[in-house]
Amino acid sequence: MVHYSNLPDDILRYLCQTMRMEKLHGLMNLSGVDRRTREIALPFVFNQIFVPRPSEDQRSWVGFEKTINVILANQTIVSSVRNLDVYLYDAYSEFEEKLPRAFFTLLFSFPKISSLSICLHDMYCSQIREELGDENDSDTSRTLFPPSLNSLAIPDRKWMFLTRYMLQLESLVIESLTQRNPPSFNKDDIQQLGIKHPGLKKFYCQELCVTERVLAIARSLPNLQEIGLRGGIRRHPSNSVMDHLSCYRMLPKLKRISFPWVSFLGVGFYPPCGNAYFNNPGLRVRLAAKAKEVTEQLLEGIQREVMAPGGPRLQTVVVGETVYAYGSKGRFQKSRIIRRIGRDRRTIVEEDIENSGDEDD
Repeated sequence: MVHYSNLPDDILRYLCQTMRMEKLHGLMNLSGVDRRTREIALPFVFNQIFVPRPSEDQRSWVGFEKTINVILANQTIVSSVRNLDVYLYDAYSEFEEKLPRAFFTLLFSFPKISSLSICLHDMYCSQIREELGDENDSDTSRTLFPPSLNSLAIPDRKWMFLTRYMLQLESLVIESLTQRNPPSFNKDDIQQLGIKHPGLKKFYCQELCVTERVLAIARSLPNLQEIGLRGGIRRHPSNSVMDHLSCYRMLPKLKRISFPWVSFLGVGFYPPCGNAYFNNPGLRVRLAAKAKEVTEQLLEGIQREVMAPGGPRLQTVVVGETVYAYGSKGRFQKSRIIRRIGRDRRTIVEEDIENSGDEDD
């Protein structure tokens, strides 16, 4: 019989990795079993620090500094953090207080951090720029973050100044906080990004996936391996995404393209929502069939327009939250589903589709 104390470290690490995504409380309990387990488990427990938005009855920074001091006093925690996710945005109200000094202490205290996500109200943008000395800083070679930081997520192009203080950025995500004001960029933003981070591999935002924007990105960021322009083209069937697919050939290293859901592709598919959808099972079946048909047209267009001889050899295409992998049969097949987990649904995971039957569709 194999006793727990005899399990190899690799098995314990695998167990901790599995529990970290779904059962964090269980992982914390596991870390208290013995000293060896604790040393293995703690880096998984504190792999990500999430600073969430406050509750309705707590709209101040009271207690924030004390919490940060407790975290930073523990070197095991400090050396374990790889992901810092600051989500202090509230769509309905804003803090009236400035960011406390402890916030900036937290921001620059993790020597092995690899991913930073900043989702704050615009009112804090000027304060952070002032704190970094960005307003009067012409030295684009100055770095404030550790060299291990290679992934950044921001809510708007106003926050792109943060990229100036990172040594080697590989991934940039500009994600909308509200659907009313989707983020955007201009050519100067992309040019400066290409000058500072020519090795950028992943770029996602909610711009329109049209030729002009893709070419602007390709000229400045030719080494991209993943791109997602997830802005929707609504009610323009004569100027759909299908009319702009060939421009992706300008990115020769591309392996993955991400598109919005089919109703935002501008191909004339605009399903109803609300009770008209949920109370009519027959309508749902017909719409699902139509969505599948549109998706297949998109995937066929990508093979024809993008992957033709001389084009990039794509491995995956994402439509909405479904991942299609290019398989041995020479076509894209449904492979995985993207899912958001966690208290604020901020953590993104991809799950394999089991028994989908798509291999023979």
